[in-house]
Amino acid sequence: MNNLKPLVNDNKLWNSFNDELDRRLNHDHIQMEQTLKPEDLFRLQGEARAFRRLKFLRDEVNGPKPDQA
Repeated sequence: MNNLKPLVNDNKLWNSFNDELDRRLNHDHIQMEQTLKPEDLFRLQGEARAFRRLKFLRDEVNGPKPDQA
C-alpha cells in the first residue's frame, strides 16, 4: 500500500483522481436510470460501489487520523 502514498498525499493529484471518480459515478448513475436489464443494473451497481470505495483510499492508505484512533 505504500506505493499509493504519492497518489493519496499529493492534493492536486488526489483531487484530480476524485474528480474522475465523480465523473464515472455520475455516468454510472445515468446508465442505471436508463437500463432495462436487471443484469446491467447489477453490474452498474457493482461499478458504482467500487468507485465509491476508491474515494476512501486515502483513509485506508494513511490509516485513521489521530483524533479517530
